Amino acid sequence: MIVASIVASLPEIIVISGACLLLLVSLIPARGRMVLFAGISLAVVAAAAVATYVLAGPVRPAYGGMFVVDGFAVFFKAVVLMVTALVILISPKYLEEEGIERGEYFVLLLFALAGMMIMASAINLVSIYLGLELMALSVYVLAGFMRHDSRSNEAALKYVILGAVSSAIFLYGVSLVYGLTGTTQLGELAAALNRDGHLDPMLVLTTVFLVTGLVFKVGAVPLHMWVPDVYEGAP
Repeated sequence: MIVASIVASLPEIIVISGACLLLLVSLIPARGRMVLFAGISLAVVAAAAVATYVLAGPVRPAYGGMFVVDGFAVFFKAVVLMVTALVILISPKYLEEEGIERGEYFVLLLFALAGMMIMASAINLVSIYLGLELMALSVYVLAGFMRHDSRSNEAALKYVILGAVSSAIFLYGVSLVYGLTGTTQLGELAAALNRDGHLDPMLVLTTVFLVTGLVFKVGAVPLHMWVPDVYEGAP
């Protein structure tokens, strides 16, 4: 059981381990070493992509049903891996131009990637929240990465405050769901929403809290007021 869970989450383990390794490597004076850091980051992403490809095929539940590897998870992991690789490729030149040549930038990118990959495989509200917060905490720091730029500082502050609000709303929804159904498994919640052929009004209300928290977090309409300022100030 433990071995099967570790194997199922091998891509995430590779990314998180790589981020920790890169954090140690980033202690090397960073000026002129951005290409090295980017190369290590790309190697980590490539290793995670290979692990994701190898795991594609049969459904692999893990961690007591909180995590699963299926076609849906593999597809979205492939998407975020490709996007992250592109970001890493274009980052060294940008960092040099902006004068923010610090290896921690790539560390934060990898931790954000790990959070997104966890969300892709999550089938439990708790594991979704863990992945969401791992990604969000990394992006909070990235938004304020240019410490000497007032717009970047403003972006980070707004993102942290509004991100905390969205997290609180989501967690309140999770607590209500668990209180009403005794579970946080997505499959069981779907069945509870339509139990006995009719919708439970209280469960519909808790779903509104959950969706509102997620919509706020991703900046989707109509809860997107914070997006322009944050995107303008973030690197």
